[in-house]
Amino acid sequence: MPVKETSLTLRTFLLGLACLLTGSLIAQDIHFSQFGNSPINLNPGLAGVYGGDMRFVGNYRKQWQTVPVPYTTFSGSMENKVYWSKGHYDRYLIGGILFNYDRQGTLNLTSLQIGIPISVTLPVAKNNFLTVGIKPAFGQRSFSKHKLTFDEQWNDCMFDPNSIISENIALTNTSLKYFDLSAGFNYRWQAKMKRTRFDVGFGWHHINRPYHDFWASSLTDAGNVRLYDKKSGYILGLMQLTSNWDLMAQGIYQQQGGYFEMVYGGGLRLHLNKQPYNELALQVGVDYRSRFEDALIPHIEVLYRTWTLGVTYDINLWSDVNLVTNKKAGPEVALIYRLYHMKPLAKTKSCAIF
Repeated sequence: MPVKETSLTLRTFLLGLACLLTGSLIAQDIHFSQFGNSPINLNPGLAGVYGGDMRFVGNYRKQWQTVPVPYTTFSGSMENKVYWSKGHYDRYLIGGILFNYDRQGTLNLTSLQIGIPISVTLPVAKNNFLTVGIKPAFGQRSFSKHKLTFDEQWNDCMFDPNSIISENIALTNTSLKYFDLSAGFNYRWQAKMKRTRFDVGFGWHHINRPYHDFWASSLTDAGNVRLYDKKSGYILGLMQLTSNWDLMAQGIYQQQGGYFEMVYGGGLRLHLNKQPYNELALQVGVDYRSRFEDALIPHIEVLYRTWTLGVTYDINLWSDVNLVTNKKAGPEVALIYRLYHMKPLAKTKSCAIF
């Protein structure tokens, strides 16, 4: 019925603004189930933690189409290493760029963000590396009022846009701009002759707690609502079991305001081809998300040469969320490419991190 649809539209709008203004929900941030395949969004300290000289990362997520409160999220980043001295590849600076885009709901609540990740990696012991990074970013959030409707505008199942409504949403503007600062560190231990490696790190997001207030008293007033800062701790691990098999494990804990999330799981990786320049591996696994004790996240990855393709699909099972999502959340795709520059043969050494 039209009344139900418009009522849902209003609830969707108010829910979206509540998420934006209270700052207690992680939905206000770019959020990927493949958090390890969106490294700079996870932690600016992961900038540069890869094998090669340049890295390109793309992430795409589409979810909650059945609510219907569709979420479409895209993230893209590029990083480039600058080595401190020729022939030594275990210490370097990283400069890059990050672009995030997110659109939610029928009113197109949209977030745009451009970040400039900067990091430095140094060896602290044999096969141990510390990376410290920051990410200054500039963002904009906006929404459209064109599709905003209220129940009082429906009379006998007929829509009358001129009907008098009692709701009062005193929005001064529908767009806001802000500066955001994040920082973090990552510690990498890497086996010398095996593929085994472990990363542990911590990211601190929204350090400056930017203003996010559509109800400002004027266009020049900063308002009263500010984002909560978000803290993220994680472990990412790979253990070589045999010449062809690896065990993967990962876990993350995030907290923002009164909200927290845990995701943990693992998988197995099979190396189908280990010939140099033709490497091919297949990885399968599953994660569990305890945000609402609601989701299993099966995932599959294909690793070919310096390409990585990851695909996940969230399945809501146990919480009340599945009543509106029909036990579906949405697909997510990650694509990563690492580029190696040719180095002088006389000075070539293995890259410190791979």
